Amino acid sequence: MGVRVCILTNVHSPFHQRIFHKEGQSLVAAGYDVTIIGPGPANATGRRAGLRIETIQPPHSAWGRLRNIGRLWTAARKSGSALFHIQDPELLVLGIALRVAGSRVIYDVHENYPKVVYARQWIPRRLRWAASIAVDILEKVAARALNGVIGVVEEQGQRFARSGSFEVVKNFPRTEWFVPNGHAGQDRFELIHVGSFSRDRGSEFIIDVLREVHKTRPQVRLQMVGVFHAADEEESFRGLLEEYGLCEHVRCHTRPVPYDALGKLISGHRIGLIPGQVTVKNLSPFVPTKLFEYLACGIPVVASALPSIEGFHQCADWGILADPGDPAAHAEAIDFLLRHPREATLKGERGRALVLERFNWNSESSKLVGFYDRILKAG
Repeated sequence: MGVRVCILTNVHSPFHQRIFHKEGQSLVAAGYDVTIIGPGPANATGRRAGLRIETIQPPHSAWGRLRNIGRLWTAARKSGSALFHIQDPELLVLGIALRVAGSRVIYDVHENYPKVVYARQWIPRRLRWAASIAVDILEKVAARALNGVIGVVEEQGQRFARSGSFEVVKNFPRTEWFVPNGHAGQDRFELIHVGSFSRDRGSEFIIDVLREVHKTRPQVRLQMVGVFHAADEEESFRGLLEEYGLCEHVRCHTRPVPYDALGKLISGHRIGLIPGQVTVKNLSPFVPTKLFEYLACGIPVVASALPSIEGFHQCADWGILADPGDPAAHAEAIDFLLRHPREATLKGERGRALVLERFNWNSESSKLVGFYDRILKAG
C-alpha cells in the first residue's frame, strides 16, 4: 500500500478533469493511495479507476459552502492521510488547520483568484476591488503556512515566492483521449465551444459572431458544451437566440460530458471557438484549457487575440486570432477556414503536432509526482 493522500474540494466534482482524470490517476499510477473528497451524489462513493471517492452534500448557497468546510474537515481527519491536496481558496483555512494538526498540505491554484473576483456577478461591483485584495492577502499568507503550492502558469510563482515550495503543473490534455476522427458524427455542427459560459467568456459575443457568419453561410451551426456561470446569463443568452432566430442553429449541451469522452465530441466539429472578452480576468496569463483540447483533436481554432493566447499562437500556425471586440472579424476567420478546408486541415495538423510534442499531460504528470515526492521527503 502506497502513501495515503487525500484531495479535497468544495467546489468541483470529484470527477473534475484535472482532479480525477489527471492528478488523481497520475498519483495512483505512481503508487500513491489516493482519496478524493468532494461534493456529489451519495451513489458516487466508491472506487473508480483505482481512486477512492467520498462525497459530501453539494452546496447550494454560500452558507452551504461554509458548512461543507466542516464536513470536509471531519472526512479529512478520518482518512488517515499523510498529505492533503486542497483545490479551492476557501479551503485555505482548512489547510492551515490540517497543518496545525501535523499533516502536510498542498494548495492547488487553478486560476488567478484575485482577478477572478472581478468576474463574479454575485459580488457587488463596488466591493470587488476590496474582495480581490482580501483574496490576494489570504492566499499569500496562508500559502506560507502550507508545505507547497501548485500553479498552472509560471507567473503564479511570483505571487507565491514566499511559500514553502512551488511547482507549475499545467492543465494540458491527456492525448490518448483527444484524437482526430475526421469531423464525423456530430450531426453537421461545424463549430464548437467547450467550457462554462459567461459574458466575459463571450457567451453573448458568440451570438453576434454567428449572426455575422449567417450573412454568407446561413446553414452553419454551433454546439456549446458546458454550463452557464449564472442563471441570468443563461436567460439572456437563450433570449437572444430566440430574438435573432438562432435556436435551430445552436445546441446547448449542458449535461456533464465525461472527460474521457470529450475528445470524441470535439473532434466531430470543424472549428473550435474561444471568444473570450477583454476583462481583468482574461488579461491574465492563464490560457483556456479548451485551446489545447481543440488542438489535440486536430481541429483549427478561431480565438480572441488575448495576450496569453497570442503567446501560444507564436509557437505554430494552428488557427486564426481576431479582435475580441469585433464579431465580424471572427466571422471572417470562420468563413476563411470553411472556404479553405485544406488550409484548415493543415492548421489542425500543426496544432496537434504541437500538443503531442510539448503541451500534453505526460510531462506535467511527472512534475506533479516529483513535487509530491519532494514534499513528503522534506518532512
